[in-house]
Amino acid sequence: MNGDDTNEKKSNDYIWEPNRKSVSKLPTSEHTMDENRREMIRKALDLDIIDVRSYAGYRGDMLVEFTTLEKDTVDSLKKIAEELGLEVTVRQDPLQIYQVYCIALTEDIYGLKE
Repeated sequence: MNGDDTNEKKSNDYIWEPNRKSVSKLPTSEHTMDENRREMIRKALDLDIIDVRSYAGYRGDMLVEFTTLEKDTVDSLKKIAEELGLEVTVRQDPLQIYQVYCIALTEDIYGLKE
């Protein structure tokens, strides 16, 4: 052994750079929820949903995730989201549980290179 610490990270991936903005300073997270996501949640509360949560996605976009067992509810959520200008993605697991992701795109956040 040459005395090197094998647990030491050789990458700069985990080093904070002073010119980077923290997540709390990004335009989409100024400690308030935008009106489209608020309205989406208000309308969804009248539907047959199991759960709802809101969070930032890996590209900085803001998401509202709904969980339901009902296909009709999925269709209603998609319609509401599209009326509000939100993008929608639906996942269905083997137990027939639907997860509906309503995405508020943020143009001033960088995306991953394609």
